Amino acid sequence: MAKQDKGIQTVCHRNMWGQWTFSFDGKFLCGLRFAGTEDSSIVPSTVKACAYAAAEQDSALRGAALKTYRAVVRELNLYLAGKLQEFSVPIQIPGTEFQVQVFEAVRNIPYGETRTYKQIAETIEHPKAERAVGNALHNNPLQVIIPCHRVVTSRGKIGGYTLGTDLKRRLLCMEGAIQNELDLE
Repeated sequence: MAKQDKGIQTVCHRNMWGQWTFSFDGKFLCGLRFAGTEDSSIVPSTVKACAYAAAEQDSALRGAALKTYRAVVRELNLYLAGKLQEFSVPIQIPGTEFQVQVFEAVRNIPYGETRTYKQIAETIEHPKAERAVGNALHNNPLQVIIPCHRVVTSRGKIGGYTLGTDLKRRLLCMEGAIQNELDLE
């Protein structure tokens, strides 16, 4: 089910990994969160959790947002099944100029590869901003679409992850970036 607020339309969806909350500004996906929301006015999805749970037919989303919702659900399901490496849905990246630079750099990390926080800081020409890069990624508005799970520490550790390090390891294993869930301990 969806809710609308100031032009932003939001809907929840369940698939085999759990609950996802999508936010749209017109045709642009501007938010993707895993495992629910603090906003109790958003009604959970009625779709049963399965590998390829389709977008809800009775979604309150309208217009371009509905079309993008259907596309992102399809692409997210394919990605989580290991059958899609790059998302093509139109996105809008909210944030400060620095955050957007970080998010764009992270979007360019190829599927199945990792980069360090230091490498991202150097890429955006702020070589001493490793901690600031981590803080920006902590506020990633488009989880999985902006693959911040592909960023690890310079010491070869998995580092932090808003959704938890277990999920980060799971995503990196699925992509083949690490061999097993014990890597990057």
